[in-house]
This record gives sequence, structure tokens and C-alpha cells, in this order.
Amino acid sequence: MLTTGQIAVGTALSEKAIRMYADRGLLRSHRDGANHRVFLEDQIDRARRIALLRMLDFSLADVGAVLDAPDPAAAFDLVWETRRGDVARRDRASEYVRRALTAAPVLPEGLKVRPRSVLGRSVLRITGEAALPAMASVLAELSGRLFSALTNADAPLAGPIYAEFCSRATEKFAGQIRLCAPFGGAIHPPADMDITFDPAHDELSVGLDQASADDQRLVVAVHDYLSAQYEQLRAGPNREIYHPEFGTGANGHVMEIALPIRAGWRVRSEPGSPVRRPADEIPGDALRGCGIRRILMHEDAPGAR
Repeated sequence: MLTTGQIAVGTALSEKAIRMYADRGLLRSHRDGANHRVFLEDQIDRARRIALLRMLDFSLADVGAVLDAPDPAAAFDLVWETRRGDVARRDRASEYVRRALTAAPVLPEGLKVRPRSVLGRSVLRITGEAALPAMASVLAELSGRLFSALTNADAPLAGPIYAEFCSRATEKFAGQIRLCAPFGGAIHPPADMDITFDPAHDELSVGLDQASADDQRLVVAVHDYLSAQYEQLRAGPNREIYHPEFGTGANGHVMEIALPIRAGWRVRSEPGSPVRRPADEIPGDALRGCGIRRILMHEDAPGAR
């Protein structure tokens, strides 16, 4: 049997760390007759493996999953592959930040701003607040309440649900969110909701596939890009538009980040060129609007997420 101190000496870990790992179930121990914590000798090798995985910044949950797997090496590969993908996604956001510090920001590779026109429609709206860590769960809870209200009123959706970000959200401070559901028919809104009209307008939007939509850093970068480049054209807060395919594993665009803009303006096709003139002064090679959803943004941007 080995004591906490002996495990610590044999692994170069602190006794505090050994006790924490034992309390979390990562190390197996029991109490002797004197109520001292003791370990079997095989736990010293397990403690060394814990230290190695923690060196790679594995979470305690991932450490336990790897060490307790029937094939620890295969479990390690699975976790590491996921982490490598996260590093790659982080690189896209970090490159955006680096460029924004030294020059005009550029959208991460593979993304493109597209103009479009949106028809006016009635929307059922609910308001909430969330800091960034709780953003996804709050949006899911609000959307569930919206869907329930529409179902009870037998009012069909008339377009994708979208969120408006009316004030800045950070890791610690909640921002205000308005979640909106376009609908058809008639509905008497519940007490915590209201009906408003979203007038016809133009938008600049950036489509994201599911992997990009799940990367909060990248989502923040896109919000920032739209605000930084096209602030003079803003006609409302930034939006995230959630397509029916969102969260289903479907390929292609499942979410859009959009900026409503004032009518009568067009956007040049080349990146980094915000338009500052009315439509009738824009050359013919400019894009025309076509009809047809984390992080830190500018302090004063009404679309801050």
C-alpha cells in the first residue's frame, strides 16, 4: 500500500493534486484502519499517465474516459483528433484577430458576404439575456417556448427563426437577446411574448456550415467583421438566422450571420470595401441585392454578441 505522500513523490505531483484525482475517481483509494487514504501500487503508474494527459491540457473528464477505455490508445486518438480540429478552428479566428490588429479585417477563408432582400413579415418575439457560456442553452430554451406557443395557436412558421443581439455579451456579462419566429395566421401571444412586424429590408449575410456555426470564436469574428466594415449602413442589430437543418448534421449552410442595412445601398464585390455612397452612385460592377444564425464585438455596436 502507498500513502498520498508516496504517490506524490513517485510522480512529482503535489499531494493536493493526488487527493483531488482520488476525490474525482481518477485514482482508486480506500481508507485504512487509521482512516488514512491508501492506494494500491498500480495507482502510481496511473497517476503518471494522468500527469501526461494533463500536460496536453486534457480535461479531467477526458482523462478519465481515456484511462478507463478498453483501448486507451484508441480513446486518446479520438480525443486528440477532436482537439486538433479545435486548434484548426481557433487558428481561423486568431488569424482574423491578428489581421484586425494590423490592418483592415478580412473574413476567415472560405466565407463570403452576400447581399439579399427580405420581405416584410409578422414575427412572434421573446426576449432573454445570456452571457457567452450560457448562450446556446438560453437560445434553445427560448426557441422551445416560441415553438410551443406557435403549436398551441396552430400558427405555422413562415421562415427561419432568428436571434437579434441587442447588447454586448461577454464571458461574465449577459447581453440582451430577442428571438423571433416569423409566422402565418393569427396568434394571441403569451404574456412573456409580443408580436411585431419585421419590415422589408436588405441584409448582408454570411453563411456558415455546422462546424463553423459551432465555433463560437469564428461566429464572433464574423459578427465583428460585419459591424466593422458596414456600420455606416446598419439598419438594426446583428442577427443569427437558424435554418431548419441547424443541428441535424446536414451539409451546407445551416446558419447565417446577417446585418440589416438601409435601403438603397449596394456593396462592392471585393473584400474589405464597405460602400459609403448611395446606390445610384455605385458603378455597375457592384453587387446588386437579390431577393429570395459564443466573444467580443465593438463596445458601441448595437449588434454586439
